[in-house]
Amino acid sequence: MTMTFGRYLLVGVANTVVGLGTIYIAMYFLRLNIVHANAVGYTIGVLFSFLLNKSWTFKSDDHLLFSFLRFITVLAVAYIANLSTVLFFDSHFHVNAYLAQAAGIFPYTIIGFLGNKYFTFRNQQHAALSGNQQPAELPENLTQTSWPPIQLSIVVPCYNEVTVLPETTRQLADLFQTLIADQKITADSGVYYIDDGSRDGTWRLIESLAEQQQFVHGIKLSRNRGHQNALLAGLLTVAGEAIISVDADLQDDLSAIVKMIDLYRAGYDIVYGVRDSRQSDTFFKRFTAQSYYRLLNAMGVEIIYNHADYRLMSRPAVEALREFGEVNLFLRGIIPQLGFSHALTFYERAERYAGESKYPLKQMLAFAWQGITSFSVLPLRCITGIGLLVSLFSFVISAWAISVRLFTQDAIPGWASTVLPIYFLGGIQLLCLGIMGEYLAKIYSETKRRPRYVIEKTI
Repeated sequence: MTMTFGRYLLVGVANTVVGLGTIYIAMYFLRLNIVHANAVGYTIGVLFSFLLNKSWTFKSDDHLLFSFLRFITVLAVAYIANLSTVLFFDSHFHVNAYLAQAAGIFPYTIIGFLGNKYFTFRNQQHAALSGNQQPAELPENLTQTSWPPIQLSIVVPCYNEVTVLPETTRQLADLFQTLIADQKITADSGVYYIDDGSRDGTWRLIESLAEQQQFVHGIKLSRNRGHQNALLAGLLTVAGEAIISVDADLQDDLSAIVKMIDLYRAGYDIVYGVRDSRQSDTFFKRFTAQSYYRLLNAMGVEIIYNHADYRLMSRPAVEALREFGEVNLFLRGIIPQLGFSHALTFYERAERYAGESKYPLKQMLAFAWQGITSFSVLPLRCITGIGLLVSLFSFVISAWAISVRLFTQDAIPGWASTVLPIYFLGGIQLLCLGIMGEYLAKIYSETKRRPRYVIEKTI
């Protein structure tokens, strides 16, 4: 409900900007009077608000015409409530016009939101990626002796994790002892720390841990290649019947590994670890992350909602992943494309045990953009739409300028009428060139076929 209401408010702000912009354009370029300009602006604003609320805010697949008629009805009721509130405050409390208008916003917003949610867009989509995901149920006949122990490998990418690795190793050692005692994994199962070119003493610590613990192994990359490449290096290098990837910071609940193994033994090739909630995140991170998952879903990218890189993969799934040779890695989007049987297991995500996050805001934005441009061509198609709209707008302005010059005496040369369209068109062109350049850069890096990682040492 909170996320939906937030999107509804954003649409309201965008609707105001579009409506006012249309009014000013109609008054300045088309020379419409204030009445006609407002009529055009409100019409464009209503259509814009309806389409965006239908496709993004409430994700409705209702009939277009019927839902639009209901939308107009709700809009009329909300406007009547707004006007009534303004008149009531003005006549009974004698407040100034600005305060009366501010008071009228509340019933208008509440009635609009509730009316659209429960009346206008009643048939709302419930995509599998939007929180409707259900954990898989284990077969009742699955017992400890119904399946032989498996050789398990756990891949842990590491970058400057010297403060957290001792505790991570301790918890994994306890988990391995339990799993071996329950005959779920074999004694030769192991943990593989992938050192992604750390600049602190991470690799020396890994070597020390490998000497102390028989199940600890290490893979050292020759330089920092990024989290996704380090993770892929581990997945494609280590042995094991099943491979689990997990971060070193202990935010992912390691006890979920037991459920992952049980689901693998029940016949699933891929088991996704999915966050049960985002209560440990700040409001900003929670809002941006959920919005990003929904954006990817809207762009047609197949992705598991609230899933990062905590998952189990069977050996056939890993071998299938080996066939994907792309350089621009976004494993959260690649893994679902493998097509093997999969299941979900939910867990509570904790705070980072120690150290600093390796995904600051800048890195998160870069990773988000990587996911969009690696799996969706929608931004390129949006360029086509933007180009068409700009062309139509430019044609209208050109026709207006010619008509003014030929049929009236109002054609006064001016700076604004010349420079503003140039800036507008120039800005759109630069935006489009930037998006196309991003895709060309990816093509450039893919065609060179450079190795995604280089392993310097293994222990």
